[in-house]
Amino acid sequence: MSTLAPAATLSYAASMASPAHRLARFLRTTKGLLTLVFVPLLFLGGMANGWSVVLPHVLSAVAGACLIDLAAARIERRAWHWPSSAILSGLIVAFVLEPQQPWSATLAVGALANASRQMFVTRRGHIFNPAALALLVSIRLFGAGQSWWGALPDLPWPFVGLLLVGGAIVVERVNKWPLVLTFLASYVGFFTLAALVHPASIDPASVAEMFRTPFIQAAIFFACFMLTDPPTSPGRYLDQVWIGVLVAVVSCLTQLAGLGQAYLLLGILTGNVALAGRRWLGR
Repeated sequence: MSTLAPAATLSYAASMASPAHRLARFLRTTKGLLTLVFVPLLFLGGMANGWSVVLPHVLSAVAGACLIDLAAARIERRAWHWPSSAILSGLIVAFVLEPQQPWSATLAVGALANASRQMFVTRRGHIFNPAALALLVSIRLFGAGQSWWGALPDLPWPFVGLLLVGGAIVVERVNKWPLVLTFLASYVGFFTLAALVHPASIDPASVAEMFRTPFIQAAIFFACFMLTDPPTSPGRYLDQVWIGVLVAVVSCLTQLAGLGQAYLLLGILTGNVALAGRRWLGR
């Protein structure tokens, strides 16, 4: 018995350190779950837009984010680690940007996303959603366009169900239902109310298009995968409710003001600033 116990212990330790076990353990985490949800979106979006365009676009965004992550680890003399956060930030950047962007611009936006995650951080956590901040800056720096192709707007309506199911799985895992439901309800309600109350100053057709492709898919993707980012979203239910309303109102107002494709990004970044202030006051 005494001779077998050390061998059994070594065998168990080896199995725990095996790549298969590490992969299984990663897939049980929130980041792993989000990665699994992104796989079918990437596959279907790639088929709809053409892999010859999508593949270099995605690789450029992920490579830019990972390069910054590895550089930061080198500077801080941290041990090498799998850059899961950088990969997810790069994927979100790729999903939102038009895949026809020059690869160099996509690489730079991916790098900006992870650089902002490294720079804007306090002891209370990250301040800005990294992908949202990089995407907003890219509009000015590179004139980058956004198509939100990762939300599958180029596929028939039934595929919205896949987006909803994947989003619901992630939202349930991170416990952000009050945030998502409050945002979506306020978003739909505000646009509807604006068209009814000010029909002379607001073109009803411009409001109606917000409930059509690709805007409705963009709003769902935004709510489920960006607004719920754990480091930059509130945990308390009360905070989730008022942050959800704030992000929706700012997004709607900026869209109606004619700020174009930046409206969702401005909404979430406003929510990030408000949450950072709330955390500071709470401390």
